[in-house]
Amino acid sequence: MAIVPGFERRKRHGWKLLLIALGMVGFAFINVPLFRVFCAHYGLYVPPDEKLAASTGPVDLHRAINISFSTITAPGLAVTLQPGDMLQTVHLDQRSQNNFTFTNTSDHTVRFRAIHDIYPADAATHLALIQCFCFSDQTMKPHETKTLPVIYQLNQGLDPRIKRVSVMYTLEPLAPGAPPAFGAGGQ
Repeated sequence: MAIVPGFERRKRHGWKLLLIALGMVGFAFINVPLFRVFCAHYGLYVPPDEKLAASTGPVDLHRAINISFSTITAPGLAVTLQPGDMLQTVHLDQRSQNNFTFTNTSDHTVRFRAIHDIYPADAATHLALIQCFCFSDQTMKPHETKTLPVIYQLNQGLDPRIKRVSVMYTLEPLAPGAPPAFGAGGQ
């Protein structure tokens, strides 16, 4: 029986296309866990239930760290966010709290998500966010104001050269039907 000319070549191309398609599907499934690992490493997203649990050792009173808080609101989102304290001085293993005031300045209900960024990157691996509005999506009625706490702790092991840590919150609007924040519900 004769083999049709070009059949072997088309068969090889078919196998290559199948492998590429399988690789793309596999990458789609591992993309979210890889993204979480990358973001947690660089302080872009620090999950509350992983390795950054607050330690319970004695507070290190010999080392004070300044924590600065700043906020940015995406264009078109009519919500203001103001930290209670723009700068706090804390000690390692000291549980601290800063209250943030949100105000919806529009005549419409808004949905948004707060995304935090921690700098320097080494601080992101030692800052335990015990309670944070950044773990859940927020919904605010027209002209509503609410105050939400951020409870945090810097743990031992922070590079001794670090004297200041910056925590920045960016408010991003949520489209209708947007998936919830990483495993979180609303607050």
